[in-house]
Amino acid sequence: MRPGQVAVLAPPLLSALAAEMDHAGDLCARLEELVTRLAAAVEGEPRELALSEAQTLDVLTQHLSAVAVFMRGMSEQLTTARTVDPDAVLALVPLSELAGRLRGVLYNASQIPPTPDGASGDLDLF
Repeated sequence: MRPGQVAVLAPPLLSALAAEMDHAGDLCARLEELVTRLAAAVEGEPRELALSEAQTLDVLTQHLSAVAVFMRGMSEQLTTARTVDPDAVLALVPLSELAGRLRGVLYNASQIPPTPDGASGDLDLF
């Protein structure tokens, strides 16, 4: 697949991935409800463990939702604009630690792999 093709596919792909994250978050929420109901049925240490795991599932659900927000925001910007304002998209992410990690990747060029020679898709005329 050529770079131009990837650029065209990026918005719908990001949107589809955001929908998948939303679906995964819904499944986690269902599992969280089950664990919470199970915790109500037991006492003592098992209850504390179940409640702790329910909280972990809640954190996971929030994380998946926040990643979906980021992907959807990038998709929308890539669809409507020729450039992307990452700060505007990151401002939509409700988890500040996640936004910070994504900001670190977006603004740290050393983490972005270089384009292989000749793979740019540009035509050079001599």
